[in-house]
Amino acid sequence: MNLEFQALGKEIEKTFYLSLLDELRGIEDELSDFEVKQLIGKSLSLVPGIKVEWGNSEQFGPTTLLLKKEDTLLVIEASPLVYTIRILWNDYQRTQAKRLIA
Repeated sequence: MNLEFQALGKEIEKTFYLSLLDELRGIEDELSDFEVKQLIGKSLSLVPGIKVEWGNSEQFGPTTLLLKKEDTLLVIEASPLVYTIRILWNDYQRTQAKRLIA
């Protein structure tokens, strides 16, 4: 069972990373937390066999991600991920804008 979870983790990581980069490639503006959450959900939903949804904010908090595969539920507090993607992307966009002006 442990090997199955390791393989699933690698599949989630690979699919998430590649699809997120693909989505970001087409965005030329800064992102809000809400937009980052949409990108995360969309990217993770591409993992085969995984159902993705954001948890009820009253029950789980505003940035809790629920990943379900068969009878297994993974609950992830995604605040650090949301904030990190937003800050890095927005800094990158500001840097690009400064280069265009200079």
